[in-house]
Amino acid sequence: MGKTHAEESLGANPADAAINPADSVAMGVPSSRLPRFLASERGRGFRALAHREYRLLFSAFVINQTGFWISHISLQKLMIELSDNDPSMVGWLFFFLFVPAFLFAPIAGVAADRFDRKRILLGCYSVVIGIAGVLAWTTSTGAITPRLLLLLSLVMGTAYAFSGPPNFAIAANSVPDDDLPSAVSLQSAANNLTRVVGPLLSASLVAMGSLASRFVVYMVAAAIAATLIALIRLTPFTPEDDDDGMLARMASGFRHAREREPAVPALATVAVLTLFGVSHMTLVSVFTAEVLGDRDLFEWIVASTGAGALVGALVSGYRQTSLRAAGGMFFAYAVALTAFASTRDWHIAMLMQLLIGFFYFTVMTSLQTIVQQVVDDAKRGRVMSLFQICWAGLVPFGGIGMGKAAAAFGVVPTLLGAAGVCASYGILLIVWQRD
Repeated sequence: MGKTHAEESLGANPADAAINPADSVAMGVPSSRLPRFLASERGRGFRALAHREYRLLFSAFVINQTGFWISHISLQKLMIELSDNDPSMVGWLFFFLFVPAFLFAPIAGVAADRFDRKRILLGCYSVVIGIAGVLAWTTSTGAITPRLLLLLSLVMGTAYAFSGPPNFAIAANSVPDDDLPSAVSLQSAANNLTRVVGPLLSASLVAMGSLASRFVVYMVAAAIAATLIALIRLTPFTPEDDDDGMLARMASGFRHAREREPAVPALATVAVLTLFGVSHMTLVSVFTAEVLGDRDLFEWIVASTGAGALVGALVSGYRQTSLRAAGGMFFAYAVALTAFASTRDWHIAMLMQLLIGFFYFTVMTSLQTIVQQVVDDAKRGRVMSLFQICWAGLVPFGGIGMGKAAAAFGVVPTLLGAAGVCASYGILLIVWQRD
């Protein structure tokens, strides 16, 4: 069983000998000390929670992501109000939020491998707390404008971009290697649980008060998450002893990914799924209005996707990860997307989106686990920044492409074309990985 930075630190300090093994990564939490459920095969997907450092990180992630989804829905509603429901301005809001992941993720990856990862996370949380406070104040006073909202969204998106690589790395550092699949799947599951809970809480807050109150909630949630991150005990990260510049370090991340098979094909699979699969969500509101005939179904469709993704992420913690298995799930995703685009019945549409969410996060969680398992910790931040680019950084470009294709050919042909690309890639991956 591999050791983590926390294991090495606690193991070297006699004062930590009295730490409860169930709360210590250092002890590796032997199966004899695990609670009965976690020690069983049924509890394997939750085993990362046996480690104190991961529990703190997981709790911080859940709280912050719930606040994020409250804020995310609020940003869209605020832009709709400020721009008189101009869809182009809503599109620019998404672009400004997500384009930093594409532009800055390589730099963020180098930073995560060069500086203390925990301090980077705390710095990013501090920026988010400040931006949420500014949003709350300017919204309540009426000082907010569309341009200011885009600027604040860009800064917030930049904080998200720089928090991604160290967040991935700390998750891997906080558990032994055997529990890494559990750690990755639980974070993915939490992300999708908050996709359902956050919007519901946001709607409740609207009934209770103004949009500004939602940004206050996000500010408080980020502050609580930062406090939990500060409590995590990890050995200060020791970077590689080199004198290379920023560009050279970024290039070394690319080289390391090429050297550690199957990192590159896993990253390529993430990119294809994001561009031609995930980006279909930009057309769901149009699909519900034009094809299903009821614009109000949009929120239910999104909730169905999140519920399926939650189950898919949890199931991934019990599965053996391989590119061929990911290819099979990719193909199943394409079949569900084809059925969704072909139906005119909202019941079937919701069921297909449930399956789309399930297969999507089964693939994504498996691919992240594959990449995390093959990279060196000293270059983990740089390689995981590539994962962040392929996942979040390509979303604005995929969304723009989907929108232009739908304008030219129609929403249904665009969705069917995207499903065809996903099906072809899934088959290619299955055949290519055949023993």
